[in-house]
Amino acid sequence: MSSRKMRRTRAAAAAALLSLAALAAREKKPEAEPAPFYRKYLVPGDALDDRILELERRVAQNPDSAALRNDFGNLLAARRFPGDARAQYEKALELDKEHFLAAYNLGLLYETEGKTSRAIGAYRKSIGRKPGFPHSHFRLGRLYERRGWERLAVEEYAKALRIEPAMRDPRVNPLVVDTRLLDRASLKNYPHDLAAASLAESAAWAQPDRFARAPLDRSLSSDEVQDPSAPAGPPPADTAAPVRLPPSAAKPAAPAPPEAEMEPASEEETEMQAPPEETVPPPAPPASDRPPYIGGYIPPPTPTRAPQ
Repeated sequence: MSSRKMRRTRAAAAAALLSLAALAAREKKPEAEPAPFYRKYLVPGDALDDRILELERRVAQNPDSAALRNDFGNLLAARRFPGDARAQYEKALELDKEHFLAAYNLGLLYETEGKTSRAIGAYRKSIGRKPGFPHSHFRLGRLYERRGWERLAVEEYAKALRIEPAMRDPRVNPLVVDTRLLDRASLKNYPHDLAAASLAESAAWAQPDRFARAPLDRSLSSDEVQDPSAPAGPPPADTAAPVRLPPSAAKPAAPAPPEAEMEPASEEETEMQAPPEETVPPPAPPASDRPPYIGGYIPPPTPTRAPQ
């Protein structure tokens, strides 16, 4: 056989082998991905485990949803699968560069594992993506306080309280009883709180006549609340409205009889109607002679005259 025929035969054999390899690759089924670590520990019928399976199905249908990944991580963390939960949080942060809840939840997860440095980094990432989220500020301040970084802790506590003043209430934020720096954070926020209160109470209006000028330091009666349509300020003294009595208090006076029908009074009646003689009370003794009554000087009783 000539060399040319041998080369053609070898080329044909190589082409046939390549075709067979390609056909085998197409017919070969892809290997199934290994089951997640948590799945073999789930109990059918358990409420939390059923929610995990349901959310797993939704994540498989929409794998690019950062919100679903975050919620799925929360369920896995509640079921005590920190590794799988961490993977979901990190995937959510990768999918959405503005998502901050996954970073906050990742910080909580690191705290449960005792990884303080990583938790601080996660809370910082959450604040970097959402500076107005008070929970991250408070948690970060708490970790700073544990490490003895009190100045940084006060800064974070103050920011959290400025954003959400209700975090002072233990019913809203039970962790507030765990800090010794709340007074310093409140002192740092005092100028801000004072300015905010002054703005709410002493703001100047462009049209002051439209608003009532009622005192702010005591309770009010209904008479003190001005009508918005009435002019501001008290009325002048000469135009003040007179005091009017209710209809029940104003009784009409009895009409006087005509002069022709009136009879002159007798001398006995005149003496009986004469006013009694004016009695002058005895002069008060000097201060040194007064008895030490709490209410001041009490004059002695006037002696009564014996009947003649």
